[in-house]
Amino acid sequence: MTVRLVTDSTSDLPAEWIRDFGITVVPLHVVEENDKTVSTAAVTPDQLAEIYERLLSDPDCTGIVSVHLSRGLSRTWESAADAATRFGGRVLVSDSRGAGMAYGAAVAQCAWAATNGLGLSGVYDLAERLCRGASTFAALESLESLRRGGRISAVAAIFGGVLAMRPVIVLRGGTVDLSAKARTTTKAHQRLRALLRDEIERTDVLVVVHHHEAAERAEEMATEIRKETQFPERVMLVEFDEVLAWHLGPGTVGVSVTALDDPEFPIPSPSPQSVD
Repeated sequence: MTVRLVTDSTSDLPAEWIRDFGITVVPLHVVEENDKTVSTAAVTPDQLAEIYERLLSDPDCTGIVSVHLSRGLSRTWESAADAATRFGGRVLVSDSRGAGMAYGAAVAQCAWAATNGLGLSGVYDLAERLCRGASTFAALESLESLRRGGRISAVAAIFGGVLAMRPVIVLRGGTVDLSAKARTTTKAHQRLRALLRDEIERTDVLVVVHHHEAAERAEEMATEIRKETQFPERVMLVEFDEVLAWHLGPGTVGVSVTALDDPEFPIPSPSPQSVD
């Protein structure tokens, strides 16, 4: 008897974890008009209810924990919460307050814990704890993509664009903040690593380097981070999905940090996704 995990594609989960831990991933999409991406689309309550019903029809499924992109960034959490009301407490929905592998790593750890016997309330509590402490830092080429998608204020976008500055943002606790700025991409990446330093020096974290159309710089970032941690094998490299990529813009390199609840948790090696 097992608790099942449901999440959405912005968790950027490696295929190996999805397969091995039986995680259900609901795709989010970009919306195109005249061959141009103009927005992104969340999943509907009915779509999620259909997924929950199918999973719960399995006698081996004791319940579902559904963890999604921060409710401050997407309506997906609201859709999940709406759908969950139809199942009499058998589906618990968690707001990740994050994006990418900051919460994807939490989902994977929860699914692994569920396969090892953790019950519904325990899996939900673990998801809440891991997501609450997770962070994502990202060095962008500009704030224009975030402004266009309505994810950061026009004032911040203007500030980030002054003198062609490269902004560094942090997503923590469901809030996107502008943390630093630099005149060049190289300097922005140095600022990002400085912001990360205290977190990656801990021994109980999983670090994931993300990118969108910046494979070489992401490799460089991962290499530098591995030099600064006692556990370089816990530094992964994963490409942003299409929804996060549209909001962040080309050239973005991000780093997520999530607590590692159990040192025995299996981390794929080599990196589970290609950055080509």
